[in-house]
Amino acid sequence: MSLLKWALFWTIAAVLSIGVLSYIWFESGLAVWGSNLKFGAGLFFAVALVVGGVLTTDKNYKAKTRSFYREEWSFICLLVTISLFGISLVFS
Repeated sequence: MSLLKWALFWTIAAVLSIGVLSYIWFESGLAVWGSNLKFGAGLFFAVALVVGGVLTTDKNYKAKTRSFYREEWSFICLLVTISLFGISLVFS
């Protein structure tokens, strides 16, 4: 359940921050906002690849003392990616 809460938090934060940045740069319009959301989704996908792939070392794998592991953060980033692409489809 906490995975969905984190994914919802990051999705809302990304949508709001991309909307504010689009408004500041005077790029109003839903089509522009949708394309910016696709760019943000691409960034979250890149973060998911980095967290899930590059940071998988034996040292990090054996030291599982945290409440969230890199696999969970990678899954959260993938959920945010899917959410942002879905929201961008509504705007385009």
